[in-house]
Parts: sequence; structure tokens; C-alpha cells
Amino acid sequence: MYILIFGVAMTLKQISLTIPENLLKASKEYSKEFGYRNIQEFILELIRKKVFFEKIERYQKIEKEMVLGKKVKKFNQKDAIEYLESL
Repeated sequence: MYILIFGVAMTLKQISLTIPENLLKASKEYSKEFGYRNIQEFILELIRKKVFFEKIERYQKIEKEMVLGKKVKKFNQKDAIEYLESL
């Protein structure tokens, strides 16, 4: 299945998720209360936050530590890129 987001075609993949019944019920209630169309939309938002926003926060923390001279390792450009990609 394909979907168009901001002019970019994205392939969608289906997954199976097993969660405890009480967590599913609470998630459905939360989804309704906060205006999600369905629980799938709610779960997708949670994943986006983890994958994108927390990664940005982690990079910002690393940058701040570097500016302050904390936990700074001396890398050449290639090693620095490999290190950042490994985070």
C-alpha cells in the first residue's frame, strides 16, 4: 500500500502487535479522548516521537556536552560520522 505525505509517496507495511488487554483498552480510551481517529494513528504518533524527536534530543545533548567540553572524544571526520550514526 502507498500513501502520499507532503508530496512524497511512502510504502506502508503492516505489522502485528500483541499487548496486554488492559493496555489495549486504556490505549483505545486515550485515543478517543484525545481525538485520534483510531488506535493505529495513536501508536504511529508514539513511534514517530521515539524515532525522530528523541533522536534530535540526543544529538542536541551531545552537541551541548561537546560545547562544554564534557565527554568529548577526539575524532577525525570519518570516525565522528561513524560514531554519530552508531548512536
